[in-house]
Amino acid sequence: MKRWKKVLLIVLLALLAVIAGILIWQRDNIKALYIALTTDQETILKNMEQSKQELEDSLTDYDITVFAPTKEQNEALLNGTASADEIKTALGIDDTDDQDAVSSGVEPTEKPDQSPAPSESLKPGGQSQTDSDSTQKQANALVEKCVAELYACQVDLMAELGSMKQKALDEWNSLDAEEQTTQRLQQIGLDGLMKCYDLEVVTDQEVKAILATYRTKLEAIGADTAVLDSLWKYYSDEKASQKAYYIQKYFN
Repeated sequence: MKRWKKVLLIVLLALLAVIAGILIWQRDNIKALYIALTTDQETILKNMEQSKQELEDSLTDYDITVFAPTKEQNEALLNGTASADEIKTALGIDDTDDQDAVSSGVEPTEKPDQSPAPSESLKPGGQSQTDSDSTQKQANALVEKCVAELYACQVDLMAELGSMKQKALDEWNSLDAEEQTTQRLQQIGLDGLMKCYDLEVVTDQEVKAILATYRTKLEAIGADTAVLDSLWKYYSDEKASQKAYYIQKYFN
C-alpha cells in the first residue's frame, strides 16, 4: 500500500473514532433532538405524563409521600418566579441532610436477627414474618429518602438552568443596539449551551451517586433494588423529554 493511502486510512480511522466518541458523548442530546424533530409538543407532554405514571406505579409498594415537580413548577423555576426552596416545600421535600435515621436504626453492616421467636413462623428463605415486615419498613424509608433526594436534585437543576437563562438575557440586554448582532446572539447561545452540557454531566454524576448509595443500603438489609433501576430510567427519559420540549418551545 502506498504511503499516501496509509496516511488517508489513518486519518479516516481517526475521524471515525472522533465521530463515534461524539455520538457516545452526545447520545442523550441526539436522542432529545430526534424527539424534538419527530414529535409534537402535545405528544411529548403526554409521554412525560406516561413516564411519570409508570414511575409512580413502580413506587406503589413503598408508601412514597413526596411528589415529582410538575411542568408548571419547572416553568416557574426556569422563569425565576419561584425559588428552589419554595418548590421543594410544595413537593414535601425536606432537607435530607439530617435524616439518616430513615434506616430505622439499623446500620448497613447489621443484619436482622434471623432467629424467629417461638410464636413466629418462618417464610421461605428462613426469614420470619416480623423480619420481613421490618425489612419492608426500612426499605420504604430508604426509597422515600432516595426519591426525595432525586427530586431535590431535579429542582436544583431547573433552578440553575433558570439562573443561567436569566444571565444570558441580562448579557444580551446590556449590549448597545449596534452590538446586538446575530453573531453575538449565537455566541451567547453557544456559551450557554456548553454550560448546560457541563451542568448535565455534574447532575448525572450526582444522580448516579445517590442511586449507588441507596443500592448499597437496600442490599445491606436484603431488600429489592429493582426500584432504583426504574428511578434511573425515569430520570433518563424525563431528561430527554424535557430537552425535546424546550427545544421545540424556544427554537420553533
